[in-house]
Amino acid sequence: MKQSDKLDIICINKVLRYIKLIDETYTMCGIRNKEDLLGNGVCQLAIAQAITNIYEIKKKISSDTLVKTPSFSKILLKAARNIASHDYDSLDFKVVYARTMQLLKCEVSSELEAAKNELRDNNPSD
Repeated sequence: MKQSDKLDIICINKVLRYIKLIDETYTMCGIRNKEDLLGNGVCQLAIAQAITNIYEIKKKISSDTLVKTPSFSKILLKAARNIASHDYDSLDFKVVYARTMQLLKCEVSSELEAAKNELRDNNPSD
């Protein structure tokens, strides 16, 4: 298996794990809408960190793989990540909530899983 395929699989697994953690965080904190998120500082910290991590991981995924995941690829995480990392107090959690709702759509995880499986299927000897 090519090293880039291995890295893509690792990155996809990490992104999927963070998506699951976002979902679990919202469930545990009782977040059902953006107003709930605006009122929960602890949840805000967790979600901001997850967004930051997903963005950093996304940068490591090859463009060939990202093309296969349009629902994930089109999610604009850079601005939220930059503000979360460098100017947390300016982070607009309405935008963060919108981005997380995009991440939690079934098609995002489905496309990521399919891309990961395709990478494995194209490299059956590894």
